[in-house]
Amino acid sequence: MVTPRERVAAALAHKEPDRIPIDLGGTLVSSIVTAAYVPLREHLGLPAEDIVIFEQTQQLPYLSEDLLERFAVDTRVVALPRERALRPELVDEGAYWAWTDAWGAKLRMPKTGGLYFDWVGHPIADLTVEAVDAFRWPEFETAADLAAIRDQAIALRRDTDYALVGTANLGGGIFEQACRMTGMESFMMTMLTDRRAAERLLDGITDHYIEGAERHLEAVGEFLDVYQYGDDVATQETWMISPDAYAGLIKPRQRRLFEAIRSKTEAKLFYHGCGAVFDLIPHLIEIGVDVLNPVQVSARGMDSKRLKATYGKDIVFWGGGVDTQHVLPFGSPDEVRAEVTQRISDFSPDGGFVFASVHNIQAFVPPENIVTAFDTAHRGAL
Repeated sequence: MVTPRERVAAALAHKEPDRIPIDLGGTLVSSIVTAAYVPLREHLGLPAEDIVIFEQTQQLPYLSEDLLERFAVDTRVVALPRERALRPELVDEGAYWAWTDAWGAKLRMPKTGGLYFDWVGHPIADLTVEAVDAFRWPEFETAADLAAIRDQAIALRRDTDYALVGTANLGGGIFEQACRMTGMESFMMTMLTDRRAAERLLDGITDHYIEGAERHLEAVGEFLDVYQYGDDVATQETWMISPDAYAGLIKPRQRRLFEAIRSKTEAKLFYHGCGAVFDLIPHLIEIGVDVLNPVQVSARGMDSKRLKATYGKDIVFWGGGVDTQHVLPFGSPDEVRAEVTQRISDFSPDGGFVFASVHNIQAFVPPENIVTAFDTAHRGAL
């Protein structure tokens, strides 16, 4: 009998497994938000539980085993266990809840109708070389936290046969984090007007990420099958920055980070990049990316057949299983079933495909549509 770990390994090796591997909650970008998780559990008749937030910004909960088993999920995340969950101190600002992240950026969410936190304040208001040199970089994961994560990884490796996915608590991608520290408009302008300051910030983030990833992987790298990283550089229509800016400023630093990661683990390198990334993919393959997520099939140029035909031999598609912008939230169960069947038909031949929704499942998605999507994936394109 094929184990989940073997099933995922086959897909990662571009071989067809016994069935399509399924991921839900294995990463920070293939999970489900709390506002959708609670009604889903109710719909399935699973017991009510105390919700513990796994990732504050996106409002992702820790997912319980009963749900993962119900959907035959083949992955498990290696991270801080539920009992050691990070709990940022929320500040009451009247109509909003606010908190300050480890980088000194302020995030805020409306109390009424709020679904996730947005960045509203940035620690470097005026980006200069001097401001970067004076910046106090965040603390790394504590020895106690790393020990807890290692204990979890050892137990999961020893006692289960799931594919294990890890991620360091670094922040956003190199480009994303620069925007969070200074504001997106400010950083993009600085890339054009003061390249030296922009590069100083990007180098500082990269150096910090390398040290953080190395510390994390020294603790758990030997147990992981997949290691997650992400950096959004595209919109739904095209590049967010010019291809030249990516190639000159971001790509070399990603390459340096990925080389450091590969020196500490044999896990496959998973890259999350939303939007119209068709023309980004060759760059990612060149610098050692094994897995692409979320495979946003609703974005321009991201046709699943075209993606598979062009890049299917060189990169694994992890996601793209169901369009979460239109079909999953607004379609009927029959339309969801047809969508999943079509994506499986396009992505799964010759392996190289792990089923997941396009990014995290959002609030207000009908539970019956979620069940239809994962049950269809479990059966395969039949």
